[in-house]
Amino acid sequence: MRVAVVGGGISGKAIKQALLDRGATAELLSRSTGFDVLQDNATLRLAGFDVVIEATGRFTTSRKTATEFFTRSTRALAAAAQHHGAHHILLSIVNCERPEVQGYGYFAGKAAQERVARSESDKLTIIRSTQWFEFAAQNLVRLKVGPVSLVPQMTIQPVALEAVAEVIADVAVGGRIGDSVELAGPETMTLWDMTKQLPTRRQVILPLPMPGKLGRAFRKGICVPGPQAQRIGPLYSRWLAEHAPPTA
Repeated sequence: MRVAVVGGGISGKAIKQALLDRGATAELLSRSTGFDVLQDNATLRLAGFDVVIEATGRFTTSRKTATEFFTRSTRALAAAAQHHGAHHILLSIVNCERPEVQGYGYFAGKAAQERVARSESDKLTIIRSTQWFEFAAQNLVRLKVGPVSLVPQMTIQPVALEAVAEVIADVAVGGRIGDSVELAGPETMTLWDMTKQLPTRRQVILPLPMPGKLGRAFRKGICVPGPQAQRIGPLYSRWLAEHAPPTA
């Protein structure tokens, strides 16, 4: 089985490794490997693949930028998967479609991406996960102002990326079936609590109370899934002891 993993971030690398562990032939396609999903001919490039896993990403809070990127990416990959009869697997975010979070550009873009995928891919599985454990360290870089990093006030149920990648790989090789899967970690916590536990943190951290309905939604747990989500992976404390992610 040949599987294309489109996306050069940490998720793409983790998914590729999980596929290799299962005996699949996996190829990572991204700009760093010479493939631009928005510019290159995806149908031509993806010839011969049985599965196309879409794990593209572009961090932005702009609804316009996120929506344009994610919908263009999905239209290109859905068309390629349709042409070759391949299984299209889309990595998305738990609750990204909820009305309360459409004011946050990244979530709005992912919700639009899901709509395009459902309308244009016949062989589709959408795998939604909560925020990954790496999120706390990433946030220190993204919201860094001099020696200070701002930590948005939000309640989440984070999950180990490796565990998510294993489920995606199982779906790709046929070990799991279904058109949708929701994944979360075993415990609910705040981003502030996650950040305070980072063992190599050097930044001074300050809480960032986001205003309005969006801020209230994040604080009250809009990112936390319902009972339909599968709880997977280790506790955050155990993961930290094994990974100790670098921070700003």
